[in-house]
Formats: sequence, C-alpha cells, structure tokens
Amino acid sequence: MQRIIHKLRHDTLFIVTTILVMLASVFGLVSWNSISWPTVLSLSALLGLVTLFQSLGFIDALADYFIQKAQTTRSLILAIFLLTFFSAMVVTNDVAILTFLPLTFALAKKITLPVIKVAVLITIYANLGSSVSPIGNPQNIYLLAHYRLNFLAMAVPAFLLLLLGLISMLLFGRTIPKTPIKPIQKSSTFRSFSSFEKIFLGLGSIIVLLSLVTQSNLLESVVLVGLLIFFYDSASFKEIDYGVVLSIINFFLLVSVLIRLPAVASWLSDVGRSATHVLLAGVLSSQLISNVPAAALFAPITAHFTALYLAVSVGGFGTLVASLANLLAFRQIKANAEAPLHRNFFFSFTKYNLLFLFLGIVLAWIILLIL
Repeated sequence: MQRIIHKLRHDTLFIVTTILVMLASVFGLVSWNSISWPTVLSLSALLGLVTLFQSLGFIDALADYFIQKAQTTRSLILAIFLLTFFSAMVVTNDVAILTFLPLTFALAKKITLPVIKVAVLITIYANLGSSVSPIGNPQNIYLLAHYRLNFLAMAVPAFLLLLLGLISMLLFGRTIPKTPIKPIQKSSTFRSFSSFEKIFLGLGSIIVLLSLVTQSNLLESVVLVGLLIFFYDSASFKEIDYGVVLSIINFFLLVSVLIRLPAVASWLSDVGRSATHVLLAGVLSSQLISNVPAAALFAPITAHFTALYLAVSVGGFGTLVASLANLLAFRQIKANAEAPLHRNFFFSFTKYNLLFLFLGIVLAWIILLIL
C-alpha cells in the first residue's frame, strides 16, 4: 500500500485532475453518472493482466523470440509495427501499447534500437489500427451503440485510415537502418508451471481478452485478473498503474462539469449542426479531454456520425492526453526508460503526432466532402 500511495503522490496528472474535480464538486457541478465504467473496468483488467505477464517474464521471452526470427533491425521493427497495428484492431490500442512497448524496451536491452522513435510510432500505429475496427477502442464501441449502427457505417472512412497506416508504415520503415542482428543467448527466465497452472493462466487470460473485445462481464474480468495475480504473483498488485485509472475517472467527471456550463452547452448546440464543425471541434476537444470523453460529449448533440467518428479517431493524435493510449505510452516510458529519455520522447512524440494530426484532418475533410 505504501508503494501505491507513493506513486500516486508523484503522479502529476492524477494530482492535477483530482484538484480540478474537487474544486468543481464544491460548486455541485460534478455528475458521477458521466463516468464510463466499461472503459474504467476494461483499463483496470488490462493493466493488471499485462503487469502480471511482465512480472512472470513473458515479455522478455517474447523479445528473445523476435530477435531470433528477425534478420535485421528494419525487419524486426516493421514486424512490431504491423503486429501493433493489426492487433489493436482486435484487442484495442491499450492492449497493443501495453504489450508492444514493454517488448520494445526488452529488445532495446539486448540489441541497439532507436527506442524513442520506435515507441512513438508504436503509439501512433496502435491508435490508427484501433480506429479502423468497430471493437478497436472504447469510442468506436460507444459511437456505434449510441447511433445504433453496425460496422458498415464506418467502412469507407476506416478503409482510408487503414491505407494511411500501411503507407506511412512502409515509408517510416525505410528510415530504419538494415543493421544485421547477431544471434544472442536467451536471457529470459520464468519459473516453470504445472499443467494446472498453465491451463488456469491460459484460459483465464483468454476469458479476460474475450470479455474486453465483446465489452461484456467486465466486472467479472477484473475479479478474474485479481485472482490470477493473487495466485501467480501477488507482488504485482503494487506495480499496477492505478494513477492512470483514477485520472481517466477524473476526465469523465470534468466532462460532466463542462456539459453543465451554459456557455459550453450553447456552443455544443451550434457545433452539432455542421459536419465540418463537429470534425474540427471534436479534434480540438480530444486534445484537451481525450477522445473517449470527447465522443461522449458530442454524440448526444449531433447526428453526424461519420464526422464524429473521424474527429475522435484523428483526435487521438496530438497531445499526450488526446488518447488514453498516449498516456499509457508515456507512463511506460517513465517506468522503463531513464529520466533524460522522458523529454526526448515528449519532443519526438509531439513532432510525429502533429504530422499525423495534420494528415488525419486533411484526409477526414476529404472523406466528408466525398460522402
């Protein structure tokens, strides 16, 4: 418990958002009904499961496997980009981030990699990949449910976002040196498991991931993750990033405050009438409050589904708070990289994200003109 409290006391995002929520509560503006509990529960289950996998040494073992199969650093990094991109379509961008960023850090301890550049692009491709799938991220699930539409409603814009991801991946891949990878001796170790332990861990993990993909039985999944951690490595409880879960709750509460402000309510009413305005306002709002709360903010006041879908998809690029995946990526950097690299990540992250934000806005504007 002391370690958890220590981490929260040094979590700037959690402290700032908590102070803002407390101030708003004094004036009675906060609505607890605004919290998207499926998002909170999904993130909690994800963080717990990935933390357990890291503690058991699975991430290091996966790094050894990748190094053995790859011939050059370029092929290795492109493989990671592709896996991040396509896995995010199924298991969400958050899972992709929490899987492939720790893998990247494990790889960087064994071979020379441009770790900051790779980490930034992994974050970008996790966001892009998840945006083209109806189950890739919470905002897509929310929007399709809110408008009562099936995945065909997003097929055309999703396909064009898919092309943006694949084409840019090929271009950025060519900037990675084709340095041959020398064979290494396996360094990953994890304790042996009995047959029962293997089955319990495997089935438990599959059940949790299926629950996240279908967005059903989420509370049960959190309980199951807790049981897995307790059974295999109870010390992992204190390593979970509780701060990011609490910060996301704060973001939803702050959105409820914004909605209740007369000036904001009037502005939203005007914005919702125009698809172009929804696109630009959604992108801008995502930069400040994250794209999941932005989707919840605009969906009730506009009928322009495609514009809002594009807004919160493109809006995931830009600032660190534009997407939950961005926050998770930065927190992975803070947890795994030395302090001097934190600033390098921020500047590199901003540079590449502004590029994709610009390209995304232009592409989204063209799509709206076509459709």
